[in-house]
Amino acid sequence: MDELLSHIQHFHFLRPYWLLVAIPLVLVIKLLDVRDNMLSQWQGLMSAEILQQLTIKGNQDQWFSPRKFLWLFIPPLCLLLAGPVWHQKASPFSEDQSPLIIALDVSKSMEQTDIQPSRLLRAKQKIIELMALRGDAKTALIAYSGSAHIVMPITNDTEMIRHFLDVLNRKLLPTAGKNIKAVLPEAEVLLQPIKVPATLLILTDGASTDAMPYFADFFNQSHQLIVWAFGRDLNNDASDSLDNDSLDSPSADTRMSKTAIIPVQLAQLQNLTDTSSGRLIKMTHDKDDVELVNSAIKNNLVVVDDNGRPWHEESYPLIFVIAFIYLFWFRRGWSLQW
Repeated sequence: MDELLSHIQHFHFLRPYWLLVAIPLVLVIKLLDVRDNMLSQWQGLMSAEILQQLTIKGNQDQWFSPRKFLWLFIPPLCLLLAGPVWHQKASPFSEDQSPLIIALDVSKSMEQTDIQPSRLLRAKQKIIELMALRGDAKTALIAYSGSAHIVMPITNDTEMIRHFLDVLNRKLLPTAGKNIKAVLPEAEVLLQPIKVPATLLILTDGASTDAMPYFADFFNQSHQLIVWAFGRDLNNDASDSLDNDSLDSPSADTRMSKTAIIPVQLAQLQNLTDTSSGRLIKMTHDKDDVELVNSAIKNNLVVVDDNGRPWHEESYPLIFVIAFIYLFWFRRGWSLQW
């Protein structure tokens, strides 16, 4: 669904003025109808009652006729000429300079096992799948809980990122909690020398409400925010979950160990992405979420930075539709009717 919405967002016509061809085509068909209507020539000479009595009705209203099939030509023909597009071609002469900053939440809540083997391990697996899909694109890695730290600066060496990713856990970070806004200063350091739009991808299961103003201020430029949500939405009551605003406190991990499974905070994460003009993508058990994240990263480049790349025209299949309709004119008698 997210990919479909992305295509709709970028849909436009390369040659929209060709849609006006429909007007003369409709007029031609209407003129043909008037020319072939022999009754209209007698309507001014005799009354409708007499004309009806003198007329022998034939089968001119049958649906399987050249006149009716001509109407089917107009929509695909006009779309073909207008050139509908919704994504751009990859340029063989350009290099993708847009970096991806991955921020991984390694706090206590990410160790919960509502998704096997745990939220944190599944997040690591998804990162590896995403890097395999992106190839040697520029990527950086940040780990955060109560504080955030750059694990790997922007690099093309995805294998090195994989080695650091494997050993990440909350014990390596000096401060406990879930302080998502601590990611922004570290991301700003990484993005400062970058002149092209970048993407900050955060893999987490929750966020505090006080982080929203910081994110809204940070993403007021061309950079893009994607939040990848991990965990099941169990709809637990308040007694089984932590207060949203206390997630960034150092004592949150201690209290968490005394409670049941804490569901993923989809409402808070959705508010975070809405205030930052970002996107929220939920984890799936297949590779659909990985492809959605990768598509969202590419779409940010399409909209903001890479206007010079050619658009991929999507109207070529309409040629076969038009050719199929035209085949009916090889039926015996269809050409004679005109």
